[in-house]
Amino acid sequence: MRIKKIISIDERGRIVIPKEARNALGITTNSQLMMISDSEAKEIRITPIGLSGDKVPIKLRITMEDIPGALAKLATLFGKLELSMMYSEAVIIEKDKTAIWTVISESPDNLEDLKEELINQGGAIKVEILPLE
Repeated sequence: MRIKKIISIDERGRIVIPKEARNALGITTNSQLMMISDSEAKEIRITPIGLSGDKVPIKLRITMEDIPGALAKLATLFGKLELSMMYSEAVIIEKDKTAIWTVISESPDNLEDLKEELINQGGAIKVEILPLE
Protein backbone atom coordinates (compact mmCIF):
# COMPACT_ATOMS: atom_id res chain seq x y z
CA MET A 1 0.00 0.00 0.00
CA ARG A 2 1.33 3.44 -0.90
CA ILE A 3 0.38 6.43 1.21
CA LYS A 4 0.99 9.87 -0.24
CA LYS A 5 0.73 12.90 2.00
CA ILE A 6 2.15 16.39 1.95
CA ILE A 7 3.72 17.12 5.31
CA SER A 8 5.35 20.24 6.74
CA ILE A 9 8.52 20.86 8.72
CA ASP A 10 8.15 22.88 11.91
CA GLU A 11 10.51 25.64 13.06
CA ARG A 12 12.78 23.07 14.78
CA GLY A 13 13.10 20.92 11.63
CA ARG A 14 10.73 18.20 12.81
CA ILE A 15 8.19 16.35 10.72
CA VAL A 16 5.18 14.34 11.78
CA ILE A 17 4.73 10.94 10.14
CA PRO A 18 0.98 10.57 9.60
CA LYS A 19 -0.75 8.00 11.82
CA GLU A 20 -1.96 6.03 8.79
CA ALA A 21 1.65 5.59 7.59
CA ARG A 22 2.94 4.73 11.10
CA ASN A 23 0.26 2.08 11.50
CA ALA A 24 0.90 0.58 8.05
CA LEU A 25 4.64 0.30 8.78
CA GLY A 26 4.32 -0.77 12.42
CA ILE A 27 6.11 2.34 13.70
CA THR A 28 5.50 3.01 17.38
CA THR A 29 6.82 5.54 19.90
CA ASN A 30 10.15 3.76 20.49
CA SER A 31 10.75 2.58 16.92
CA GLN A 32 14.14 3.31 15.39
CA LEU A 33 14.28 4.87 11.93
CA MET A 34 17.17 5.40 9.54
CA MET A 35 17.23 8.55 7.40
CA ILE A 36 19.23 8.78 4.20
CA SER A 37 19.37 12.12 2.43
CA ASP A 38 20.67 12.56 -1.11
CA SER A 39 21.43 16.18 -1.94
CA GLU A 40 22.00 15.42 -5.63
CA ALA A 41 18.62 13.72 -6.07
CA LYS A 42 16.94 16.15 -3.60
CA GLU A 43 15.52 13.14 -1.78
CA ILE A 44 15.08 11.97 1.81
CA ARG A 45 14.29 8.34 2.65
CA ILE A 46 13.19 7.27 6.11
CA THR A 47 13.19 3.55 6.77
CA PRO A 48 12.12 1.70 9.93
CA ILE A 49 14.83 -0.56 11.30
CA GLY A 50 13.93 -3.44 13.56
CA LEU A 51 16.70 -3.70 16.11
CA SER A 52 16.08 -5.88 19.10
CA GLY A 53 16.42 -4.70 22.69
CA ASP A 54 20.05 -3.80 23.46
CA LYS A 55 21.24 -3.63 19.85
CA VAL A 56 22.33 -0.25 18.49
CA PRO A 57 23.37 0.61 14.95
CA ILE A 58 27.06 0.93 14.11
CA LYS A 59 28.80 2.24 11.01
CA LEU A 60 31.79 0.38 9.59
CA ARG A 61 34.19 1.36 6.83
CA ILE A 62 35.77 -1.82 5.49
CA THR A 63 38.74 -1.61 3.14
CA MET A 64 39.11 -4.64 0.90
CA GLU A 65 40.77 -5.79 -2.28
CA ASP A 66 38.92 -4.94 -5.49
CA ILE A 67 38.67 -8.53 -6.70
CA PRO A 68 35.65 -10.62 -7.76
CA GLY A 69 33.83 -12.12 -4.77
CA ALA A 70 35.47 -9.94 -2.08
CA LEU A 71 32.26 -8.09 -1.22
CA ALA A 72 30.19 -11.29 -1.32
CA LYS A 73 32.59 -12.98 1.10
CA LEU A 74 32.29 -10.13 3.60
CA ALA A 75 28.49 -9.87 3.24
CA THR A 76 28.16 -13.63 3.75
CA LEU A 77 30.11 -13.30 6.98
CA PHE A 78 27.57 -10.75 8.26
CA GLY A 79 24.86 -13.34 7.57
CA LYS A 80 26.77 -16.11 9.36
CA LEU A 81 27.18 -13.83 12.36
CA GLU A 82 23.43 -13.08 12.22
CA LEU A 83 24.01 -9.33 11.89
CA SER A 84 21.38 -7.40 10.00
CA MET A 85 22.68 -4.79 7.52
CA MET A 86 20.50 -1.71 7.20
CA TYR A 87 22.59 0.11 4.62
CA SER A 88 25.64 -0.58 2.53
CA GLU A 89 27.56 1.18 -0.22
CA ALA A 90 30.69 -0.03 -2.01
CA VAL A 91 33.09 2.25 -3.88
CA ILE A 92 36.15 1.28 -5.91
CA ILE A 93 39.11 3.39 -4.81
CA GLU A 94 41.66 1.98 -7.25
CA LYS A 95 40.48 -0.41 -9.99
CA ASP A 96 41.67 -4.00 -9.41
CA LYS A 97 43.38 -2.95 -6.17
CA THR A 98 41.26 -1.39 -3.42
CA ALA A 99 37.58 -0.82 -2.60
CA ILE A 100 35.76 0.53 0.43
CA TRP A 101 32.49 -0.87 1.71
CA THR A 102 30.53 1.30 4.14
CA VAL A 103 27.98 -0.63 6.21
CA ILE A 104 25.41 0.38 8.80
CA SER A 105 24.60 -2.72 10.79
CA GLU A 106 23.29 -3.74 14.15
CA SER A 107 25.98 -3.93 16.81
CA PRO A 108 27.60 -7.30 17.47
CA ASP A 109 28.06 -8.70 20.96
CA ASN A 110 31.80 -7.98 20.70
CA LEU A 111 33.04 -5.30 18.30
CA GLU A 112 36.69 -6.38 18.43
CA ASP A 113 35.73 -9.97 17.56
CA LEU A 114 33.76 -8.68 14.55
CA LYS A 115 36.73 -6.65 13.30
CA GLU A 116 39.00 -9.66 13.73
CA GLU A 117 36.61 -11.99 11.86
CA LEU A 118 36.11 -9.52 8.99
CA ILE A 119 39.89 -9.40 8.54
CA ASN A 120 40.76 -13.06 9.18
CA GLN A 121 37.75 -14.81 7.64
CA GLY A 122 36.32 -12.12 5.36
CA GLY A 123 39.57 -10.95 3.82
CA ALA A 124 39.17 -7.29 4.85
CA ILE A 125 42.34 -5.21 4.77
CA LYS A 126 41.17 -2.70 7.38
CA VAL A 127 37.99 -2.23 9.48
CA GLU A 128 37.13 1.16 10.97
CA ILE A 129 34.26 2.03 13.29
CA LEU A 130 32.76 5.41 12.33
CA PRO A 131 30.39 7.65 14.27
CA LEU A 132 26.79 7.69 13.11
CA GLU A 133 26.29 11.31 12.11
